[in-house]
Amino acid sequence: MKRVISLLTLVMAMLSSVSLFAQNQRDNLSYDEETLRYEGQWPKGHGILYSSRDGLIIGTFDNGVPEGKCIAYLPSGEVYWGDYKRGKATGKGRLYRDNGIVMSGDFKNGKYHGIDTLFRKNGSIYIGKFRKGKLKAKMFETDIPFVEIPKPKYPRVDLRNKQEEFLKALELRWEARNLMLIENAGFITPRFQGGTLDDFTLWVNSQVETPESFDPTRGSRAVLVEFTVMPDGTLAEIHAVFGSNPELNEAAEKAVGKSPVWEPGTFNGEKKSTRLTVPIVFEGE
Repeated sequence: MKRVISLLTLVMAMLSSVSLFAQNQRDNLSYDEETLRYEGQWPKGHGILYSSRDGLIIGTFDNGVPEGKCIAYLPSGEVYWGDYKRGKATGKGRLYRDNGIVMSGDFKNGKYHGIDTLFRKNGSIYIGKFRKGKLKAKMFETDIPFVEIPKPKYPRVDLRNKQEEFLKALELRWEARNLMLIENAGFITPRFQGGTLDDFTLWVNSQVETPESFDPTRGSRAVLVEFTVMPDGTLAEIHAVFGSNPELNEAAEKAVGKSPVWEPGTFNGEKKSTRLTVPIVFEGE
């Protein structure tokens, strides 16, 4: 890796006058497990970093290292927008997750560090004091949407085809890596009718019955339900963990309870209970 970085430094020094989105550079990018490619202004300025470890980072750089304001599409599928120092998310930032949760506040070396606000999918918030990614003190929490502190908007960036392709390949590698780690540890996840949790999400959202009294203009339309796939494949401990409307929570739990029997998860060949989470979105008129 050191040889790759040294070669990259030499090449970029020679190409210091190349513009940020030079077409020939983009077309010649190659992606593999050791991907580390930078394109942009050198030694300082705006650029883009392609990294199999850190994802796709767009923003300001110093010698090919993120420094200043950047947006990062991480291998996990999360998106970080905010300050970078010496290649690490440090300063003020926001972390956007696929499930709609946003963490906004202070970061240090890629971890929550300082005062951070958790914006849940249903609009409620949690504020705490963190140190090195761990919660040290709870400061404020509400279970209802808190309009006085608006949820940070997701940053929109127009990605080019090469970047979209890179992120898709990165996502596939990340999923394969996680699956390999899980299977190497001897654990096999539960299966729903031969499919995945995504298949169950589609099924349960097609089964849910919206209460007649539901008003889509008031409150959140989404409910997050946790449940346990038991060793015999049945579901137990069904509980709505996020949802501001009790009627929707009850309807969501009822829909999950309709599930057919699953193929249970196993660990080293032995059937085990497995805790899962599924989002349910109610449709209004």
